[in-house]
Amino acid sequence: MAQLTPTGPRVPPQNDLYTFHLIVAAALLLVGIIYVAVQTLTYFGTFIPPSGG
Repeated sequence: MAQLTPTGPRVPPQNDLYTFHLIVAAALLLVGIIYVAVQTLTYFGTFIPPSGG
């Protein structure tokens, strides 16, 4: 039985694009967490608001 050989050039997978999107998503999440923390600190004076509304 003959072995199959790849024909043409091998194209590397596009993992860099997914890595870039993962880094951007993580950065936006971090910015959002910091924004919420600053707003909470501004409104309540602490990171954990008091219970009871």
